[in-house]
Amino acid sequence: MKIVERAFTLLDGPWHGPSEIAEATGLNVTVVYRILQSGIPSLYFVQGPGGKYRLGPGAAAIGMQAMAHTPGTEASHPILEHLSKALDAMALLWVFSPFGNPRRVLADHAPGRYDLESLGLSASELAAMGSSLRVGPSGRVIAAHLPATMVDAVLAGAVPAGAGPGALSEREFRTSLEEIRANGYALGREEVTGWGAVAAPVLWGNTVYGAISVLKPSSLLTDDPRAAARTVAAADRFSLLVSGGRIPLAG
Repeated sequence: MKIVERAFTLLDGPWHGPSEIAEATGLNVTVVYRILQSGIPSLYFVQGPGGKYRLGPGAAAIGMQAMAHTPGTEASHPILEHLSKALDAMALLWVFSPFGNPRRVLADHAPGRYDLESLGLSASELAAMGSSLRVGPSGRVIAAHLPATMVDAVLAGAVPAGAGPGALSEREFRTSLEEIRANGYALGREEVTGWGAVAAPVLWGNTVYGAISVLKPSSLLTDDPRAAARTVAAADRFSLLVSGGRIPLAG
C-alpha cells in the first residue's frame, strides 16, 4: 500500500485513476485497483466520480499524528535564541500548513532587540504577510520543496497588502526556486519595507516541515556575511531534531 500512498504525493493534483498510479509506480493496474479498494473502508482512500481516487481523512489522521509528535518550542526556542543573539536579529520558526492554499504558520520566534511591531505593519497586513508563502525568503524556501501544483496555488494569489518594493514577481519567484534548492537558503531585501531577511528550510527527510528565518534592518543584514551560514546551520539543527536526532547547540 505504501508505494501507492507515495504516488499521491508525487503526482500533480488530488484525484488519480488506477492506470495513472500504475504508471507512476510500475505496479500492475489490477494490483493498484485492489490496493485502492482495500483502503476505502478505513477512509484512507476516497473514491470519486469517474473512477478516480484521492487520499482521505484516514491518511490525514496519520499525518496529524506524525506532526503532533515532532519537537515543540522546548526544542526550537533555544535554537532561535542562539541564532538571534549570534546575528543580533529577530529569529523565527515557520511551519508549513497545507490547509486550503499552501501557507506558513509562525510557530516560535526570538525577537532579540526587535519585535513584530517594529516591522511597521498593521495587524491585518502582518497576518496576511505572515501566512503567505508569496512574500519573503521563508515562503520561497518552503515553496522550493513543494510539488509544482502547490507552487502554482501559491502564485495564484496576489502579493499581500503591506509587502515592500522588494517583493518578487511571479517569474522571479519561480526562477529562484532552483537556486534555493542548490544553495540551501534564500535572501530577501525590502520585501518588508526597511528589512532584510534570510531563510533556510527545515526538512523532515525529503519533506519540507517549515523554515527558519532571520529579520534585520536591511543595511545591517547586508553587511553581515555570517547571516546565511548561521541560518542554514540553525535550520539543519532543527531538521535533525524533527527527524529524531540529538545534537549539541554550540557552533
